Amino acid sequence: MSDDRHSRGAAGGVNAVSEPPGGPRARSSAVNVYVSDDSLSVLLDCADPLKDIEGNIAAILAAFERLKIPEHPDAVMLADMLTADAAAGGPLVAQPLIEGYAAEPSQDGRLEWARDFFAEGWEVDAATGAIDFWAKLDNRAVTAGEWILKVHPPIMGEPGLNVFGVKIPVARPQKERMRCGKGVTQREDGACVLWIEAEVSGRVRLNNGTLAVDDVYIIKGNLGLSTGNIKHPGTLQVEGDIEQGVTLEVGGDIAVKGMIEPCNITAGGNLQVAGGIVGQEGFRIELGGGLQARYVRDVTIDAIGDVNIGNEISHAYIRTLGRVLVSGGRLAGGTTIARGGITAGQAGAAGATGTLLVAGVDYLIEPRVAHMEVDLAQLENRRHHLPEEIGRLQSEPNSEATDRALLDLGRELQALPQAIEEAKAAIRRLIEESEAACHAELAAIQEVWSGITIQLGNEKLLVRASVRRPRLARLLNGHVRLLPLGEGNMPDD
Repeated sequence: MSDDRHSRGAAGGVNAVSEPPGGPRARSSAVNVYVSDDSLSVLLDCADPLKDIEGNIAAILAAFERLKIPEHPDAVMLADMLTADAAAGGPLVAQPLIEGYAAEPSQDGRLEWARDFFAEGWEVDAATGAIDFWAKLDNRAVTAGEWILKVHPPIMGEPGLNVFGVKIPVARPQKERMRCGKGVTQREDGACVLWIEAEVSGRVRLNNGTLAVDDVYIIKGNLGLSTGNIKHPGTLQVEGDIEQGVTLEVGGDIAVKGMIEPCNITAGGNLQVAGGIVGQEGFRIELGGGLQARYVRDVTIDAIGDVNIGNEISHAYIRTLGRVLVSGGRLAGGTTIARGGITAGQAGAAGATGTLLVAGVDYLIEPRVAHMEVDLAQLENRRHHLPEEIGRLQSEPNSEATDRALLDLGRELQALPQAIEEAKAAIRRLIEESEAACHAELAAIQEVWSGITIQLGNEKLLVRASVRRPRLARLLNGHVRLLPLGEGNMPDD
C-alpha cells in the first residue's frame, strides 16, 4: 500500500495457527489466502509454495482480486517473498503477505500530583491500635516555589489503516482541567505540561476544581475573648482551645489542638480537632469540607465531607454529603443525616429513644435545585417578554442607539433557547449526580439499641428490640432490614 507502514513484516517467520481466522478468504487447491479477523493482515496458507511457484503466485494474485484488496505486491515481489520465507517442500501457515497498521489510541489528559496532599485520618500505634489524636495525617504543607501538580495535555492518537484501505478512527481524547486560585502560579514547559506551583508557603486546598494555597494564621494559645472574633481567608491553626461565644469565618481549613466550646464556625475547608466539640442551642458549625474530632456533643453541624469521630457523637444534629464514621464509638441521640452512609460501633444507647439515623439522603439537593429553578424561570420569563420589548423598540423612530439596542436584544433572544436547555440539563445532571452519590446503608459494628429510628432513603424502621450483635441496615424489597454483619455481608466501600 501507499503508506510505508502497509509494508509486509519481516520475512522468514512462519506464524502457525490451528485454523485460519474467519475473515474473507479465497482458495485454490493448494493456496488459501484470507484476511485476519482484525482486517490488518492478508495471510497465506500453502502446502508447498515453491513446488509450483508460478502457479501459486497466479493463484495469490487472483485471490487478491477476489478479496478486493486495493494495493498488493506484484508477481516479482511475491516471488521474492515466497523464495525468502518458504523452505523446499515445507508449508507456509498464516504467512503475512500484506499488513496494515493498527490505530494508536489517544491518551486522555491526566493530573500528576507531587504527593498525596489530601490523605486523611490519624496516626495509629501499630502495636496497640490506639489512635493518636495529636498526630493527624497531614501532607498539605508546602513551601513557596514547590510544585504541586502537573497537568498533562491530551495526546491525539494516530488512525490505523486496514488491508482494504479503510482508515481505523481513534477517539478524541479528553482534557483534564484545574483552575488556579490564590497562592498558586502556573507555567508551561516545552512538552506543553502545565505546572502548578505554590506562590506562598501554606497549605494546599482543593475545592470544586480550584487549587489554592492558603497562608496559615496561627493562634498561640486559646482563641477567645482576648483575641476577638476571627475572619481569615486562609487556614487557621489554634494551639489551644476555642472558647465559648467566638465567631470564626475561615476560607480554608481549621486545625485546633485543644477542644471547642459552643461557638459559631464557618470554614471553607476541613475542621480538625484534637479534642472534642461541645455545642449549645443557638450555635452552629458549617464546613465546606469534613470534620475530625475525638467526640461531639450537643452540636449542630453541616458539612460537605466525611464526619470522622473517634469516640462518641451524642445528641447532635449533623448533616453531611459525605459519611458519618464512629467506627470505634457510639452514635446516640439527636439526628444524623449522611448522604454517603453511616458506620458506628454502637448505634443508639440506653435511654436515647430520640435517635434518628438517616443514610442515603442529600440534605442540600432541594435548596440547590430550587435555586437553579429560580434561575431557569427567569430565563423563560425573559424569553417570553423579550419579543414585546423588541416590538416597542421597533415602533420608535430610527436612531443609532435604537438599532444597536435591537441588535443586542435580537442576539439575546437567539441565545435564550440554548441557555434554557443548558439550565434544564444542569438541573437534571445535579439530580443524577446526587442520586448516584447517595449510599443508603448503616453499619453497626457492635450493637443496635432499641428506640432508635433508622431511615434509608425515604424508608424508615423503628428498632423495637436491642440487638447486641453487629448489624447492617439495608433496603430489601423497598423496606429497611437489619441483617447480620459478617463474612459475605459487609458494608460497601
